[in-house]
This record gives sequence, structure tokens and C-alpha cells, in this order.
Amino acid sequence: MPQRNQKPSDEPAQPGVLVALPADLAGRWYVAHTRARNEKLLAKELTRLSIFNYLPLAGRETRSPATRRISRSMVPVFPGYVFFNGQEEQRYLALRTNRIAHVLEVADQEQLVAELRHVQLLLSRDHEFFVMPRIQVGSWGRITAGALAGLEGVVTRWLGRFRLTMNVTILGQSVNVEVDGHNVEAIDPPAYAAEYHDSRVRIR
Repeated sequence: MPQRNQKPSDEPAQPGVLVALPADLAGRWYVAHTRARNEKLLAKELTRLSIFNYLPLAGRETRSPATRRISRSMVPVFPGYVFFNGQEEQRYLALRTNRIAHVLEVADQEQLVAELRHVQLLLSRDHEFFVMPRIQVGSWGRITAGALAGLEGVVTRWLGRFRLTMNVTILGQSVNVEVDGHNVEAIDPPAYAAEYHDSRVRIR
């Protein structure tokens, strides 16, 4: 089942493309697959160790079955994963926290950074989204109008609207938003996603 997330209402939307990940980091990017419910604790420890890390968070509302009261919290967009950057020494220090089950090597560093920047742009906007368990492959498109203008991803037609999928390939997951077809334009796949060229379809 997809996980539905919403931006907290007290976080204002930010205009423009938000660059969440610096381009001049000296190390390599790694993906830490954490032990259960250790995402925030690991991110805190990595920060204490001066290891640059990125943990995408989104607001979630839950209602108590007993009191019917609504509680709000910030939860990981990709449960069980934290992204961090460093040299081999930082990788070793991260493993020493004992909060990591194993580390995923990132073969295409540019692709991961580009994908995470699109995820962060979505998180900066006041728009509902879904985290899907698998990646849908179709045409590449760019939203041209509205609060999500500038977002790029794989497009599929769904119930008369378009669904834009921003992939985080190394996790085998994707973030999806639904947009009106007239607000999406067809684009060539970016350099890091050349494998999608052959599967491209025309947006009508």
C-alpha cells in the first residue's frame, strides 16, 4: 500500500528550486539501511560526528482510536534509510554507531544527488504525495505551472490525470504526485537516466 504524506501546515512553501545537497562535498554518497526505528537517531549521531547527512522527513497525522485526538509528527519519507556523504573514514565512523544494518554503495553519484534534490523540492511545497513500493517507467515530463512548477520525473497516465514519479533508484522506490495533463510538458530524459530514452511515450 502506498504511504500518504502531507506537508505540515506550519511550514511555508518556498519558491524556486531548493538545493538540498551541496555540490562541492569531498566524499562519496552512501545509503545507510538503518536498524528498526533508528533513522532520526542515526542522523543525529552523524551530525554530531560532522558527517553530512540527509534524512527526508514529511508530516503525518494519526488519530488515536481511544481518544480520537489527532497527533502530528515528522516521519521519514523512506523508512529505514539515511543518506550520508564522506570518505572511507566517515563511512567507518557511521558503521561504528551500531545503528546501521548495512551500507548501500552508490554507483551513480550524480543520479542520486539529482533524484534527492527533486524529492527535497517536493517536500518544500504544500502538496500531498505518495511513496510507492516500485518505480513506474514511462515518459519524462516537467510540470510547467502551479506550486510544483519545475519538478521533473517519469510520467504515467492515471484516471484521466498524470502521475509524476520522482525516482530514488538505489532504494527501488519513488515519490508520486498527481497533476493536470495540461500542466506537464514532455522533455528528454536527463543524462543520468538515459535508460529511459527507449521507453518514452508522447504526452497527449
